Amino acid sequence: MTASTETTAAMAAVDDAAVGDPRPGRRWDVLVGVLAAVTVVGLATLAQWRGTLFFYVGDMYEQFAPLWHVFGSQLRSGQWVAMDPAAWMGGNYAAEALNGIWNPVNLANFVLVSYFDNLSLAAFVVATEMLAILAIGVYLLARTYGAHRGPSFLIAVAIPVSGLTLWYEAAGWPAGLAAFTWFVHFWWSARRFALGRLPMIVPFAFGFLAMTAGNPYAPLGLVVVLAALGIELILRRDVGRLLLLTLMGACVGAVALMVFLPLLGASEVTTRQSLAAIANDTFLVPDLGDLAAGSSPTYLPSIANWKGPLDSVPSTYLAWFVLPLLPWLRWSDRRAISGGVGLAVVGAFYLIATLAPSNLWLFRWPFRLVEYLYLVSALGFAVLLSRGLAPVTRRRVGATVGIVAFGAYSAWAVRPDLGLEHLVGLTVVGAGVAAAVVAGRRAGIVALVAVAVVVTGVVSMVQFSAFPSVAQPITSDDEFRPAPLPDGGSPVFSVADMRRGAIEYRGVVLQLADRLSVTTEDTREGRLLFGNLARVADLGAVTSYTGMGFDAFADELCMDYRGAVCGDAVERIFAPASADIDAPLVDVMGVSTLVIQRTLAPRVSDGPPPIGWRVAAADVARVVWVRDSPIAASAGPVTWSSAGIDAETRADSPMTETVDVNADRAGTVVFSRLAWPGYTATVDGRPVEVAEGPAGLLEVEVPAGDGLLRVEYTPPGLAFGRAAALAATVIVVLASVATSLMGRRRRSVANAGLAGPH
Repeated sequence: MTASTETTAAMAAVDDAAVGDPRPGRRWDVLVGVLAAVTVVGLATLAQWRGTLFFYVGDMYEQFAPLWHVFGSQLRSGQWVAMDPAAWMGGNYAAEALNGIWNPVNLANFVLVSYFDNLSLAAFVVATEMLAILAIGVYLLARTYGAHRGPSFLIAVAIPVSGLTLWYEAAGWPAGLAAFTWFVHFWWSARRFALGRLPMIVPFAFGFLAMTAGNPYAPLGLVVVLAALGIELILRRDVGRLLLLTLMGACVGAVALMVFLPLLGASEVTTRQSLAAIANDTFLVPDLGDLAAGSSPTYLPSIANWKGPLDSVPSTYLAWFVLPLLPWLRWSDRRAISGGVGLAVVGAFYLIATLAPSNLWLFRWPFRLVEYLYLVSALGFAVLLSRGLAPVTRRRVGATVGIVAFGAYSAWAVRPDLGLEHLVGLTVVGAGVAAAVVAGRRAGIVALVAVAVVVTGVVSMVQFSAFPSVAQPITSDDEFRPAPLPDGGSPVFSVADMRRGAIEYRGVVLQLADRLSVTTEDTREGRLLFGNLARVADLGAVTSYTGMGFDAFADELCMDYRGAVCGDAVERIFAPASADIDAPLVDVMGVSTLVIQRTLAPRVSDGPPPIGWRVAAADVARVVWVRDSPIAASAGPVTWSSAGIDAETRADSPMTETVDVNADRAGTVVFSRLAWPGYTATVDGRPVEVAEGPAGLLEVEVPAGDGLLRVEYTPPGLAFGRAAALAATVIVVLASVATSLMGRRRRSVANAGLAGPH
């Protein structure tokens, strides 16, 4: 046996001991992992109980939850498209990678959400599901690095309810939560694969889930982990396993082509290209002081965010016990940590990345990487805690008291107005640390873990009761006052309520409204809705949520990423669409319903509608105009053509349009859909030019004569990306089968040798 083989075998033995081999131990690991997931579900339920909209804030209620409902309804009816022109700026689903439309777990959750009327409850269910899966992943990962079951269980409970993961990702950024969850499972399975204890198909499957989550921080994490594992294998001189790991990583990377090539292909017409820069505006940039207070449950970091210079939730909180217990770990124990080099590589990268500037190409807001750094820190903590607590000394007691006091002072220094909350946090942490140390010294690590988990529940209850804070900073001065309603009013969560306000809508619906004067009643009654909430109310709504935008369309209607517009929008839509098109933009867009906010355009909303329109509904917030003769049932068909051209839609679908054209002379046909890159057109099979028309609408040049015009959309790079993902899957399956057969053959030869004569 070679030295490299001996080293690999030794490391595998350590790994087997960590994850519970022989098989009876594995059953215990399954039980403890499931128990960690159940515990996290209980803590998440506690958060939901304390505030029924806890998991329904930010992008969750305007982007994800309502779109999940739309997607699920489409899937149940047998429809699924990569691009929907009816959603306008937000309808290029293939390019909007963050929607995760290629992720099979997402698809199942879309269907699940479609059965809910209460979207806040649906969001809670999906977020809790992912937190539970995350807990299992953290537990398995800690066990793989040599931590005992108790400490592994402890951090498996703590990481899902840490600050960023719970208060931002689970509450409002579910794509980030999914990316982090599948990243953890990939890390665990990739390391097991690197040790020869799992087939290649397992880490590839988790890598596929991580990639198709659509969040760019997942691919970044996979690269970092693969590099760390590769370094481990190089140090072991295991070239064969390194080659297999490289092959597996390349196959996972191939999946990224399917997810991100459509995004890159669409970037030329979107606002994304302006974000690709290296800069620092200090927005969502944490510092070392925020990380150093990670065990103070009431510390609110001084991180610039949407609400001002201070955060209103404990977003950089790690776990109340990690920093205070550091003096009690056996640092002098020189036994090697299984995979310590790999942990150090991953930790060093994420420490540097967390302290990076706000913009590094398409990676914005290093605050999002805090949870990755905390995961590595928690893994190291669990491994060291597995060795038991060090003896009681005055120095250790003093260090722990100092750490706890420093955390409490840091929390008070940032928000001195929350003195009672800080006092409660200090008391709970102080008492919890004392109880944990006493339990650990007298009854062992299992007792310490039991105490720590109970106190984690108490700390969570304190946080859920105190935050979001009843006071928010006012950016114009240093005073505090009761927080106003969220921008755009209190989130509406009932699908039935949203649809109640859209009863009179017909065809393509254009809402002209801003968010400044929207009230809770407006949203709850479905009168004025923004983002993808409008899509739930009526699938014909132009209003949608987009992470990309469409430059020409957004500029023409002065529309933001959630569908809010400026006061000039009313005048602009009734002006000629362009110098060559004398029809008003509202006609060329194919709009049949106009929803005009009274406060945005009081003079227009109080006056009579234009000729050909009628007032269908009116209330204190809006007036609804509907055409006497709607143009089309939905966005997509032809809405304008040059003089001398008759164009009649024969068939239409989200991805294609088929039009009978009778042209006395060559000219232009305009469609009520945006000209995303990827459109092609033919007349009787002959290619014709496709261009971006007024407000970014799709414009096609047709020759003179009669013919059949066919317009088709294909997401740029998607076909190649799908082929690459399929090829990668085939390679991984074949490699898994081959390595399995080779392993069986080696074991058979070894067994035959043992059974032979001596």
